[in-house]
Amino acid sequence: MEIKSKKYDNENDYKYYILQIGRKYTYVGFSGLHKPISVFNTPNFFIYNENFHNCVNDENQFDEVVKGFSKMESNNNGVPKEETKLKMCKIKKEDIMKRENSSGTDKTSDYGINELFENGDKIYDEVLETYENNENMEKTKESKIYHYEYKYNQDINLWNKFFEEFCFQIFDKIIKTSNKAKKVIVVMNMFIPTIIRYSLCKCLIENLNYYSISYINDLVSPLFLCNCNTCLVIDLGYLNCRLLPIMNGLPLYHHYTYVYNGGFYINQEIKRLLKEQYIKGEIKELASREPTYDSANFSCENKNDDNEKGEINMNNCNISSKIWINENESENIFRKHLEMYDLETILNIIENISDDEIETIKIKYCYLKNEETKLVSDKYILYKLENGEIIITPETRWKACEILFNKKNDQNIYSLLSNILNKLNTFEVSVFQNILLVGGCSNIKGIVSKIAKEFSQIIRKKNTHTQKNNSYSQNSGKNKKIYIEKLENNMNFIFPKIAPNLRQFIGASICSNLENLPDYNNDHIYNNILYDHLNEDVYMTFKR
Repeated sequence: MEIKSKKYDNENDYKYYILQIGRKYTYVGFSGLHKPISVFNTPNFFIYNENFHNCVNDENQFDEVVKGFSKMESNNNGVPKEETKLKMCKIKKEDIMKRENSSGTDKTSDYGINELFENGDKIYDEVLETYENNENMEKTKESKIYHYEYKYNQDINLWNKFFEEFCFQIFDKIIKTSNKAKKVIVVMNMFIPTIIRYSLCKCLIENLNYYSISYINDLVSPLFLCNCNTCLVIDLGYLNCRLLPIMNGLPLYHHYTYVYNGGFYINQEIKRLLKEQYIKGEIKELASREPTYDSANFSCENKNDDNEKGEINMNNCNISSKIWINENESENIFRKHLEMYDLETILNIIENISDDEIETIKIKYCYLKNEETKLVSDKYILYKLENGEIIITPETRWKACEILFNKKNDQNIYSLLSNILNKLNTFEVSVFQNILLVGGCSNIKGIVSKIAKEFSQIIRKKNTHTQKNNSYSQNSGKNKKIYIEKLENNMNFIFPKIAPNLRQFIGASICSNLENLPDYNNDHIYNNILYDHLNEDVYMTFKR
């Protein structure tokens, strides 16, 4: 304990505290340091509307099928387990039949598959009938994305109470000196409602008695890590992907662009894909099983050998044993894992995975595949959880993060970059020469090359469109067209030697030492100056 307390004995050497409350994590530390001294999970102050989910175009409707299976199992407690499992196989008849036909199985295997389908027809029809009667079916087909609302809306008293409790919890653990001797630099998302930002600043001054506060835009602070003042800052955050162009140090707020996509939706997609892989594996295993026969001997010709014909004893034998021999070792391990655990147990384990474990899976094992090089990992990952273990298939690893670029909905990186390119004029397009990624999702493997590829596609599409558009006969249009054509070769990504999720915090820490930020204290609160400044700093350019 003595060593731990000495860690903050010299905090008087630092002028300011730095505070960044993100949508997933909260960072706090001292000015001038290269990393925060403490990280907290931000309390959930959002209300999610899951009816707007648009992670995937779920052709097989796995979520509804799982619900149907659970209902079926609860109604068939007296039915033997093997007979109950047999009813679950008919999920995608055509695909399984194609797979069986292409594998060249004999008449015996065809007979077993057909028997399996006939037994599964009734239960699958019941599942689909229940799903079709669901009132939310239309929303699912329309493929909308999650949306959220702020928990306390415009109630300033509730926001004051929320920030008072949370900020006290943060600073009480790390601060040893008097609050009145320090100033707090708040790294702030300037595009959340003004009432929330004002409540945070007011809480720090009035309730926690700090001498003063200053704030800096979290999309501007990363520039202090770079040797440039013209840049396109892309924040791949938890709930939103945001984009702000900056010209000569001046943020172009009227070109601010965002989409409702980010780490939260990737986490939801990881859970969905984990469930889907086990359901598919269970279906494949059940479809490959051969029903047992009463007769001791069952004769069939061995078509693989023209010189030999014999009788094969099929008693207590099933087709899956052949598949086990032919498939690779990794997939065999996945099948063994399916045999060890009941499907419902595995699905419950996946449903109860904590956010921190999902974040670890996302950063360590998920990636975006490069379609040009076609390099895709075939590794199966055995991941141990607090309440069990799961296997992550290769398909799940690369497919989860594709939601950021899924063009089946308009909330994707492609539309984000396309919108900003349409907004910028001829002189402002130069911001694309420097691109800086921040936010937790910027740590995903392959994200930079994927964004570069998307941007190249947008440029080529833009050039093709402008060649057919007569409006570009004007000089301004021609200039922009020529500049856009050169962008693909001049695009440059900036890589500061700081982790992307810490670039906003560290940039603010450097900026705070420049002493050029305005101070706000109690007088500014009573005179409504703080509220007016918070409100005008963003919206004055939108009021044109």
